Amino acid sequence: MVAKTRKGYAELLNELQKADTEFKKAFKEIGSWRSRDKAATAKAQKKLDEFHKQLHIFFGEYLQPLSNRLLAGDLKAVDDLMEFLVVDVPVFRTGYIKEWYYRKLKKLSLSEAQIQKLREIAINRCISTEHRREDSELRRLMIKLADAEFLKRVAELPDSLNPHVRRRRMLMIEVVVRGRVDLQKALGVVPKPRY
Repeated sequence: MVAKTRKGYAELLNELQKADTEFKKAFKEIGSWRSRDKAATAKAQKKLDEFHKQLHIFFGEYLQPLSNRLLAGDLKAVDDLMEFLVVDVPVFRTGYIKEWYYRKLKKLSLSEAQIQKLREIAINRCISTEHRREDSELRRLMIKLADAEFLKRVAELPDSLNPHVRRRRMLMIEVVVRGRVDLQKALGVVPKPRY
């Protein structure tokens, strides 16, 4: 199968997100599967079936082959994977799968271009106002991939009024510095003790 482009992954994730939203809306209308409104229950069931179909297409036809290639040691799969990781659309189960991919990437030898893409993803996550499940695993991956320039870029990100954004930025710096003695010395930083 031909790898999806970033636009393709974004379209697929947006379709999946739309199907999820439509199902939730239909289910909210009935309140329970025990509803006596047969037409509304049938509508909710149809929306749920459409959502499951979209899930199967995305995970079964796109991500599973990509995962299989990655596990088989196909380093070209990493470039295809980057196209998925760059897309930041919150959809059911994607946080879990991104978390898994970040763990696998820690064990691979990556090219400089791939490392740069992952650093850009990390920078974008530092300025996001939304929490994502995979953020903590991305920070752990950055322990391996960060350099002094990356930490400088994170530190120089514009201040935000949102306390979650400020915390996410500080967490990135703290986790990386705590995990990298060489960067501690290069930056003259003493990491905060963990309690």
